[in-house]
Amino acid sequence: MLPPIDDLEQYCIFLDFDGTLVEIEDHPDNVRVDASTLRFVERLRGKVGGALALISGRDIDVIDRLLHPLVLPAAGVHGLQRRDAEGQLHSPIIDQRVVEAIATDIETTFNEEPSVIIERKTGAVALHYRLRPDFETRCLALAQKIVRDQPELHLIIGKMVCEIRLDGNDKAAVIEAFLDESPFKGRKPIFAGDDATDESGFAAANARGGISIKIGAGPTSAKFHAEGVAELRNWFEGLLTTAQTSRVR
Repeated sequence: MLPPIDDLEQYCIFLDFDGTLVEIEDHPDNVRVDASTLRFVERLRGKVGGALALISGRDIDVIDRLLHPLVLPAAGVHGLQRRDAEGQLHSPIIDQRVVEAIATDIETTFNEEPSVIIERKTGAVALHYRLRPDFETRCLALAQKIVRDQPELHLIIGKMVCEIRLDGNDKAAVIEAFLDESPFKGRKPIFAGDDATDESGFAAANARGGISIKIGAGPTSAKFHAEGVAELRNWFEGLLTTAQTSRVR
């Protein structure tokens, strides 16, 4: 059940990408954003005065490609990257050679198994086993071993994916950073996400008296729940329609 809101203009909006704005695909490269979704995001962004950002596990440049021609404030790689509303990029110094070495190690271990997808990111490697759920134990064991041997690395476990990431901010930290800047400052946050990787973002929204929404099943600290991507979008569409009706009256 998602809450009624009479004054969406008083909020700012933070959205995860895969599983929240768009449906999850078996391969991350298969995701496409259709024209209606682009129009929806643009309308939503306009309603909150530009105070909308994507908080994703993907690289920011991948988000830009998928949402072209839209260019939004965004956080990528679970908070390792952040681009503010002025377009300035905030990111620690990243040694991508570490990422490449990890990816090569994983490829060697799985002997180029085509159903195990290795996704290289800026400062991270994601190991997807959605097509081979029977590989879960093996994938997690390998990721845990790599992280254990290199203390500067962190393991992030999501839906049928484990990610090895260099040290840096999480989703809570980047949401807090946005909330200290225009046009987000002074607004209550709405944050929607679908995975365990979004829990820190839910905590940040809750701490600011905002609205936290978990998409799908599973234990969570989010205050509200939506069954899927369609229900979340319908809720926002309803809020936009209500606001438009109120102005006409």
